[in-house]
Amino acid sequence: MIIAAISEYFTTLCDRFGQGWNRFWFMPSDPLLLSLVRVLTGALAFLMVLSYTPDLQRFFGPGGYLTVDAVEQLRGDFCGWSYLCYTTTASSLWAAHVASLFVLVLFALGLFTRVTSVLALVVVLSYIHRAPILVYEAEFVLAFLMLYLCLGPSGVYLSLDRLLAGRRTATTPAHLSAKPQPPSTRPSNSWAATIAIRLIQIHLTVVYVMMLLAQLQGGVWWDGSAVWWLIGRPDSALVDFSGLYAHPWVVNAWTHSIVAFEAAFALLAWNRLAAPLLIVIGCVVWTLLALLTGMVAFAAVMMIANLAFLPESTLRRGLGAMLSRRAISGELASG
Repeated sequence: MIIAAISEYFTTLCDRFGQGWNRFWFMPSDPLLLSLVRVLTGALAFLMVLSYTPDLQRFFGPGGYLTVDAVEQLRGDFCGWSYLCYTTTASSLWAAHVASLFVLVLFALGLFTRVTSVLALVVVLSYIHRAPILVYEAEFVLAFLMLYLCLGPSGVYLSLDRLLAGRRTATTPAHLSAKPQPPSTRPSNSWAATIAIRLIQIHLTVVYVMMLLAQLQGGVWWDGSAVWWLIGRPDSALVDFSGLYAHPWVVNAWTHSIVAFEAAFALLAWNRLAAPLLIVIGCVVWTLLALLTGMVAFAAVMMIANLAFLPESTLRRGLGAMLSRRAISGELASG
């Protein structure tokens, strides 16, 4: 009897674990969220690469600050391929740069998304590998977002691919189409979208945990003075918060609220009811940090990554309320 009970217990345990594992990773989900992340990520990647334009020759050109040999010495044994290493003339560098921006525009607009998503990842990684000393936290988060966007159908919604597919379907004669589909028909859910979103969620959680652990090793985060040390760097701040010296309790509360938010997000964002609230709070936290530190790109990419926890039903209701009924009400309100 005991052996039978133990066997039944482990059989049930394995079955439940397997069902939960399959449900977590492979239950088909709405690709709309992944498409929204693609639009925002592509736009941010375009702006970040565009920011290199004024100093393109100064940094990457022949005789510039970051020659290929100097970068290889900085990287050491790290292997980081970049097509920019093969632009040996000013004209070839400008041609590669313009082509890179063009690829990122196509990716953000969602044209030939399956191809441009991979090309956009190559573009971002090439700039990261070509200029490692110019890379900050934002580029690392951007890179893993773009990697996971390659794995899922990120061009199903909010894309030129969707628009063109609808027009082709509308203009295809009925006798030539085996399964006529009106343009407003909502695409089916996808397990590939689930995998991509789950990977973003897990990776983002690890980022929050690592930030939290790094902060807890510093005494300034324990005594509440960390924000004051950031205020003391006016060269990078977008807003002067030095007036808070007369209100130390505000500085302390601000410091501890950052730590509390990171811990809460890592633990509670997996709850569908708590996730929208944490995303809204995150927008406030990261906006204030951007004003305080000047790290606008990092704050923006973290807010974009946070959206991976937004429930699909909440997103559809929000977009359905904001966008025109004539434009996509058939797509967004149908769920």
